[in-house]
Order: sequence, then structure tokens, then C-alpha cells
Amino acid sequence: MLKLRGCILQPKNLFFESMESSINVSHAKKLRFLRKQSDKKQSEIAHYLGLSQQAYSKLENGETGFSDETIEKISHFFGISPAEFERVQESVYVGNNSYNYASSIHNVDERFLTSYETLLEQNRKLYEDLIREKDERIKLLEALLLKADGGKG
Repeated sequence: MLKLRGCILQPKNLFFESMESSINVSHAKKLRFLRKQSDKKQSEIAHYLGLSQQAYSKLENGETGFSDETIEKISHFFGISPAEFERVQESVYVGNNSYNYASSIHNVDERFLTSYETLLEQNRKLYEDLIREKDERIKLLEALLLKADGGKG
């Protein structure tokens, strides 16, 4: 008889946590990219945002999330719309210049997709194990009923 595994995955929670993490990393990479392209120092942008340089560094490293207010301020600083900052795309337009950062976003998307596919596979295996156990229990119950009926089934 198969035993149930000790834990049941909750893919919905893991999915959204992973997605949120991917968004933070995407924002962080975009922020770093914009800062370097505009030749600004972290301390300059931190001061504009009303943050310490350490708090700004955590934003740029993806260690903390981006509030709507922070996205508004960052967008204003670089002269782009918040929608442009939020959009996951291959290029950012600052003034008349277009900058491409597709490879960094692509890496985040690949990690996210791999994590999601792993969760799907784990859930498929768990589902198959549960179905096998259900079938075995049904056979056991049928055998017990036959025995209780004295084989008169």
C-alpha cells in the first residue's frame, strides 16, 4: 500500500511568490540599467527618492520591493512614464536614446519558467501517487466486502 507524502505542495502560493520575486528583480535590473546609462551615482538617485544610499542599493539589488510611489519617483527622475518602467520589454527609451537590456530580463523569465515547470511536474507526480493509492484502497475495500459477504458477491 502506498503512503501519502508528508507534504502537499501549494503551487499557487509558490507561483505568486516566484512571480513577485521576478518582478522585483526585473525592476531592479531596469533601475540599475537606467542609472548606469544616465551616468548617475546611487547616492544621487537615493537622495532624489528620499532614501539612504543603503536602502537604494537594496532596491537596485532586488532585495526590497518597489512601491507605486517609488516607481513614480524613479520614472520622473529618468523622464519616462511609470508604465514604461513597469513594462517588461527589450528596450527603454530615455530622451532620444534607446537602450536594450533584453538579456537580463530573459534570464529572469527563464528562471521563473523553470521553477514553474518544476512545480507542475511535482504536482503531476503527486496526483499520480494519490490516484494509485485511491485505486489500491478501493481494491482493499472490495476484498474486505467480499470476505464479509463470505464470498457471495
